[in-house]
Amino acid sequence: MSQCTRAGLVVVAGLLALTACNGSTAQGGSGEAVRGGTLHVLASTDLEHLDPARNYVTSSQNVARLIYRTLTTVAPKPGQAGGEIVPDLATDTGKPSDGAKTWTFTLKDGVKFEDGQPITSRDVKYGVERSFAPDLPEGAPYARMWLEGGENYKGPYENPEGLASVQTPDDKTIVFHLNRPVADFGSAASLPLFAPVPREQDTGVGYDGRPVSSGPYKIEKFEPKKRLELVRNVHWDPKTDDVRKGLPDRVVLELNLDPAVVDQRLVAGQGEDAEALAMEPIGAATVGRVVNDPALKNRLVSGESINTRFLTLNTRRAPLDNVKVRQAIAYALDKDALRTVRGGPIAGDLATTLLPPVLAGYAADDQFPSPDGKGDVAKARALLAEAGLAQGFPVTLDAPSTPGGKAQGEAVQAALARVGITVTINAISPSAFYSTIANTAQIHDMAIDGWTPDWAGPSTYLPLIFDSRLITSEGNNNHSQYHSDAVNKRLDEIAALSDPAAAATAYGELSRQIARDVPVVPFLWDKAAILVGPKVAGAYGHIAYVGRVDLATVGLRK
Repeated sequence: MSQCTRAGLVVVAGLLALTACNGSTAQGGSGEAVRGGTLHVLASTDLEHLDPARNYVTSSQNVARLIYRTLTTVAPKPGQAGGEIVPDLATDTGKPSDGAKTWTFTLKDGVKFEDGQPITSRDVKYGVERSFAPDLPEGAPYARMWLEGGENYKGPYENPEGLASVQTPDDKTIVFHLNRPVADFGSAASLPLFAPVPREQDTGVGYDGRPVSSGPYKIEKFEPKKRLELVRNVHWDPKTDDVRKGLPDRVVLELNLDPAVVDQRLVAGQGEDAEALAMEPIGAATVGRVVNDPALKNRLVSGESINTRFLTLNTRRAPLDNVKVRQAIAYALDKDALRTVRGGPIAGDLATTLLPPVLAGYAADDQFPSPDGKGDVAKARALLAEAGLAQGFPVTLDAPSTPGGKAQGEAVQAALARVGITVTINAISPSAFYSTIANTAQIHDMAIDGWTPDWAGPSTYLPLIFDSRLITSEGNNNHSQYHSDAVNKRLDEIAALSDPAAAATAYGELSRQIARDVPVVPFLWDKAAILVGPKVAGAYGHIAYVGRVDLATVGLRK
């Protein structure tokens, strides 16, 4: 990770240059961002969850960073520097003891909720404990995985006495006792589940619509699937926050818009749209116009990410329980077609491994090669014949009901039809997509999928999505329901390594072993090209948010 080999975004026909080797990315807009105004965010997707116990999707986490703070957070920097973990509510990134089985955090002075009440260690403890509640299953699993006694704890609604392994000796101090050494627990503390929640204002599942603010903005109005309006939290003190700038007076998100309409509005850049930015990358049909128009190109924000997109194969459903069938699908998939419908080369590089090149542990590999990533039909047919399925078979593919989801589904459909596999597309609302495929009873044979590590390292990639011991009926991250005793054993061995470099290398080796079993078929190492309005300033793509604009720092110019 110390050497810059892939910083920046390669764009169509080389019209945008690679960014410099210091890891910076192109920044949209010109002039200096100033305090004031209304920032408009145009999104073609929905916010899956805002409740910190349930928020486990990168776009929702990007928005939520405006509303609530966590013990630590990712640095407000472009490029790979954005992967650094920095203090947020806490004074530092945590102090380990007892061989990294005990972690202590001290809260900063002057941090408050939106009603002016001081944030205490008990509020953070309660927020963590909520993540155990069966009613709130979709969030990050680390508290359940690592806290002593977590296997028997059912959250504060069933067990109001709380979890003994989270101690609050005073208002400023919180101590976590883990069931194993965890060298990067301070990184885990950057996730939403480590945000404070005032017990007296917790409304259970209803908290999703109105989480209490500890950040620069509070919710004024929220119409799920339509609109979110944020206004200043007057009790947020910027002196306590080195991350968020809180420049706009208001932030307004329009949700579930037609992606083509978003592109059209931002290309025009008129009225309110001059002060707007897109949540998602520009569409394939807009790429040529933007990169060939100097004025538009100047408003294009390019950002790298640590995300790999893949096709998930449900290993529990026949005939996908046969590894030869899964290998056949890996050969048959047209990765170039999938990239094309996402925008072409501007959307990223064709993926040949699970771990993306920007992560430590990555090693070049391609176990199912094909010419130009378009698929090898002959090898796929041969494997299906060996599996006794030369005539093919039907499958159902789960895909978001967005135009992009539909296009990706159709690309899979066309590629697999070449080898006799008939794909029926099951379109799912984007607001429910990940919750649906995270339900083991609801996911079908395949799903358009992907994974962004929770911080810039391989320790939150392979274990989270391939350890069969973490499979749950709801809120499940192992969407393929992949099971391998050998892989589980090796994950435990790597977790026990004290040398991060050795662990990263071991994860890279293990990723090749998992790839041979084909629980997923990687097809794209994500990058993002985001269009912003002419009055937007200081925008950059953040590696933790799949290259999308860091909403915590962007503003408007005069």
